[in-house]
Amino acid sequence: MTGRNSQNGAIFAEQQGELFPEATQPVTRQRSPRWAQLLPRFTFETFVVGASNQFAHAAARAVAGRPAKHYNPLFVYGGVGLGKTHLVNAIGHHIQRSQPQLQVAYLAAEEFTTELINSLRKERMEAFRSACRRVDVLILEDVQFLAGRERTQEEFFHTFNALYANHRQIILTSDKVPREIAGLEERLRNRFEWGLIADVQPPDMETRVAILERKAELDGLRLPREVAMYLASLVQTNVRELEGYLTRLGLYASIRNRPITLDFAEEVLSPVLAPRTADVTVEKIQAAVAHHFSLRLADLLSRSRAREVVVPRQIAMFLTRELTSASFPAIGDAFGGRDHSTVIHAYTLIKRRAACDENLQRAISKITDELRQYANK
Repeated sequence: MTGRNSQNGAIFAEQQGELFPEATQPVTRQRSPRWAQLLPRFTFETFVVGASNQFAHAAARAVAGRPAKHYNPLFVYGGVGLGKTHLVNAIGHHIQRSQPQLQVAYLAAEEFTTELINSLRKERMEAFRSACRRVDVLILEDVQFLAGRERTQEEFFHTFNALYANHRQIILTSDKVPREIAGLEERLRNRFEWGLIADVQPPDMETRVAILERKAELDGLRLPREVAMYLASLVQTNVRELEGYLTRLGLYASIRNRPITLDFAEEVLSPVLAPRTADVTVEKIQAAVAHHFSLRLADLLSRSRAREVVVPRQIAMFLTRELTSASFPAIGDAFGGRDHSTVIHAYTLIKRRAACDENLQRAISKITDELRQYANK
């Protein structure tokens, strides 16, 4: 396996454990491995503190130091790519190191729904409830996706009560404050507001530069200050996008054996910064993803569960949500009439993986380049 197929294979292999849990070690009755897979690079040591996140960082440190003693629940909210996932993972890592006897469960709200549905279907609700309510620390991401799901909210309400009553730490993230989450039951909204609500704001210029320099140091890249400032000027509201530009720059510098200079950065980033003359559509996204992964469009829209088809399909769904205004139900319709919950799962999963998987970041970056070419045709 060489070239593109080798890189794609790496993406499939690295994601297999999460996308295909049946292929990993069997789930025991004591814990679900998928609920304990914290993202490895997201620790307090790699988190850059600035004015935009200082309050949330201090709250996270307090919770990590004394789980269930300070701020329970801790509710962290903010826009996409601002560091919420990094902070809550850092809490989990700190607790696992300092108090290894405590069980930390980490999952997205969409995964909670999926586990609930599977447990209902297989008549294993008691085991599901026991697993949820036995943990010492529950980290639940993207709780806005609980909105409108009555049975999921009902189950999580009782899970929340059980954990809180037993002095277990609850940590939640969302893109909105509780009162702004439409479709969220009042009783859950009320409980989410019991503890501390901490916001993460877009970082200022100095913080963005510091984030880039820290990531470059971790990646072994020599990043001149003027290049860091140039990159930081390109993005104001999304740290993940900012880091994506650095990843692209590092990749091209390695391939071409070139030092990272301001001229080189402008050359490498110009294709992704160039304005489009036509809107990106779901059809163009599907075509670009199929081309990148050497698939037929029919494969992408099929019901195939082969991993070499599932991952590209999920990436295509993710990009459609990120680059178009299509709703989750509309995206499901465009991908062979799939349910909107399938699309939400794909989006959540790829977003989480892209935060720490450089192979996936590179694939998404390359597909985005191809999309810009399609869009201008």
